[in-house]
Amino acid sequence: MAPTTAPASAERCAQSIIKSPTDHRDYRLIRLSNGLRCALVHDAKSQQAAVSTAVHAGHFHDPQTAQGLAHFLEHMLFLGTAEFPEPEDYQHFVSQHGGSHNAWTGTEYSNYYFNIDPEFLEPALDRFIRFFYQPLFSQDWITKELQSVESEFQLKRKDELRRLYQVHKATVNPAHPFSKFSVGNLNTLQDTADNPLRPRLLEFFKTWYRPDRMTLVIIGPQSLEQLEALALNYGGRIPAAPQPLSEPTIISTSLYLPSQVGVELQVRPLKAAKRLILTFALPSIDQDYAHKTTSFIAHILGDEGPGSLFSELRHRHWVNSLAAGGGMSGSNFKDFNINMQLTEQGLKHVDDIICDVLALIRKVAAEGLEDWRYRERQLSVSQAFRFQEPARASDLAPQLAVNMHHYPNCDLIFGDYRMDGINAAFARELFECMQPDNMRVTLIHRQVETDQHEPIYGTDYAIQPLSEKRLERFRSAQQTTAELPKKNRFITDQLETQPLLDDELVEQPQFEAVTPGLRLWHWHDPDFRVPKAHIYTCFYLPEMVATPANFACARLWSELLLDGLNETCYDAEVAGLHFNIYPQQQGLTLHISGLSAATVPLAVQIIAELKTMRFEQKRWQELRQKLINNWRAAMTNKPMNVLFSRLNISLQPNTYAVCDLADHLEAMTFNTFEDWLNTALEPINADVFAHGDLQRQQLDDYIHALTDQLALHNRVEQADLKPTSFTELKVQPKARLCASLVTHHQDQASILALQSFTQDLPAQAAYLLLNQLMSPILFHELRTEQQLGYVVGTTYLPIQQVPHLLLYVQSSQYDADHLNAALVEFIEIFAEQLETLRPADFKRAQQAILAQLVEKDTNLRVRSQRLWSSITQNDHEFNRLHELGIAITNWQHSSFIPFAQQLLRNEEQQLLISTMPKNFDTDS
Repeated sequence: MAPTTAPASAERCAQSIIKSPTDHRDYRLIRLSNGLRCALVHDAKSQQAAVSTAVHAGHFHDPQTAQGLAHFLEHMLFLGTAEFPEPEDYQHFVSQHGGSHNAWTGTEYSNYYFNIDPEFLEPALDRFIRFFYQPLFSQDWITKELQSVESEFQLKRKDELRRLYQVHKATVNPAHPFSKFSVGNLNTLQDTADNPLRPRLLEFFKTWYRPDRMTLVIIGPQSLEQLEALALNYGGRIPAAPQPLSEPTIISTSLYLPSQVGVELQVRPLKAAKRLILTFALPSIDQDYAHKTTSFIAHILGDEGPGSLFSELRHRHWVNSLAAGGGMSGSNFKDFNINMQLTEQGLKHVDDIICDVLALIRKVAAEGLEDWRYRERQLSVSQAFRFQEPARASDLAPQLAVNMHHYPNCDLIFGDYRMDGINAAFARELFECMQPDNMRVTLIHRQVETDQHEPIYGTDYAIQPLSEKRLERFRSAQQTTAELPKKNRFITDQLETQPLLDDELVEQPQFEAVTPGLRLWHWHDPDFRVPKAHIYTCFYLPEMVATPANFACARLWSELLLDGLNETCYDAEVAGLHFNIYPQQQGLTLHISGLSAATVPLAVQIIAELKTMRFEQKRWQELRQKLINNWRAAMTNKPMNVLFSRLNISLQPNTYAVCDLADHLEAMTFNTFEDWLNTALEPINADVFAHGDLQRQQLDDYIHALTDQLALHNRVEQADLKPTSFTELKVQPKARLCASLVTHHQDQASILALQSFTQDLPAQAAYLLLNQLMSPILFHELRTEQQLGYVVGTTYLPIQQVPHLLLYVQSSQYDADHLNAALVEFIEIFAEQLETLRPADFKRAQQAILAQLVEKDTNLRVRSQRLWSSITQNDHEFNRLHELGIAITNWQHSSFIPFAQQLLRNEEQQLLISTMPKNFDTDS
């Protein structure tokens, strides 16, 4: 695996890349002499550099006798190279310089990526690229990292999607690579003296990790010439493959045997789920990317507007949701799913629902694929591309690396949006496949009858052919009352940005006290010139969130409002308008985003509905039960999720346990809910933030709607959301607070939380610095060295500006006492090690945090979120991040160390919270 000695050369791609008019980046594609294809992206505005490599090798390429090997290799690549043998070197380097890294293994591709301060792009790339030609695959680390893969497997043994995914694998053609177990565990990745794993790792790497099966993306503010030089110097070091692959790489085996379609699967979940999935086995759709025929059909079938199939089924109280077009896809297959969440009543009408779906499919095939519908969808998608908001470099790099495997050079970006016209012949082929005899019916419900047991995740299921009687009924299903989508009035080709007025040429949102109970911040953004906007409204409703019973009502009300608005607002959503309503600690938040011209009319409509919308009792009961089920199911969440939730409940006012919310909702009647609703909006205040392509006068209708329909005359006292201090929770003063929870998961988990006495900027800065310094070391010690578990880390958590530092670990191998002891021992040792912290390393930590704090907003959405967060935290000057940066800079190495040591050793401000399993029966 030594690098080739021949100097690398590059051939530039002559084709230009189609990009959005809003995209300011410059692109260049080259192919190196070793076969590595590279995309170079110059972004003069970027304050981060990013790199990604996508390899055409995934779990489909696993040997039958070592399933999960591709995923295990992903783990092993990070653990040292010949030049940088220390397993933590890469992670430490990236973290020290303001970056992050990750990887994933899919069915046919794997992706590795990182982002970093641009100044350190070259040394980071040097470390990264060596993974692909000189990994060590040390035997010691193979032994340790197998435990990590086992921990990752155990972590998700109760994950419903993983369980269903594995049943899917168990019921497909065993000769198709999809049938392989993708994650791997100690059973499938055995490392024995007779059959060691390392030679198989090396063989897999040698076979599949070759530059002609890889792509490399480098993004940074450096010039294209500089980026090309980096690609040549480092990407060119990967040795060219000595010869073509000896085994075929094209999958020719069918995903399903004839006996595996025209069947019904019944799957028993752990949670109280009720779901019906109709799956049609289609051919590969990759070659149709320029027409998007499958997604166009899915768009029609998944319509949720008035008269749609979903509307019909919802009004019959049979389904709560319907989604069309999802499902696994690969180089020679596509599962087309129609996925429905059923009600209790819907369980009694499964075959009626199937007949309605099949009848609609036939109706779409006969009359739905009209040119005007395709052109309308084409226009909507093209506008999304035209006004595309720039992605972060860390998101763009892995996306482009994968796209290079799927699209021609010119469509590297545009391929996801290209719609060149309907492919009628392919549409006919698809509809021929969407027949009952080629359908798989999957019913997911706690009460299904099963006769098989999937051994890896322990899921009970049954599979049997659809009876001839049912098939005959499905074949003859022709009539449906569901209507095809009508023309969408929100989709127009007249989309342009509005001119900036003279008084709008300002650098931050402008404040206006409309009434004592209504405050407005408005900013017609001068930088992101796209016809989009965000309107945030916080309704301060102290009574609504003062008790768990009221909060449960607020959550149910939000669900009912969204459900009621969904049908009438669906066309707006298709055109790119989005809205959400949700309760929070101060009351209720309404967020509307999308096409700026439509945001205010929708906001006015929703305010009217807040006061006037009434709900059908049966629909109320269905959504109430759905919420109760979701809250009850949270008890089976991963232990770490349970701990974070409990920590929030303990520390944050007006935050409640989901089990309490479920209890209150269960005890509630429709009449008591309606009584609550009569006074739900009293007393009330509102803060509004309107941002994007909106002029101030456009907001008048919304302001009038608020003041006319809501009592916004007096200022309501806002809730004090200062977090509870650990000392208030303690029985014994001056001792570390310890608590334990029982969960329904076999893993155990621990969090060690440190809380500041103060909320001033120096304390926030110190906690940020400590998190930056501690994070990679904790990961290396507890995850890599000690192999305590797969989930290990630290996080900085400011609650109303009171800083907290959380250290956490979840394990399938060790009990909570062991994890608690490991966390305590770690901070004790770390406090001692701070004595040896070099000033240069401290300076690097400061610079890494500062780079994140001063990072410019990449798009309108990111800016809106940041500014709204400032408003809700009373940072009305919008300068908190700047001041926090100053506080970071003001810390001196000599004063930081004793401060950090004191807080690490101060048990009075520490909380140790852990979980223990109710039992160890993972199938119960």
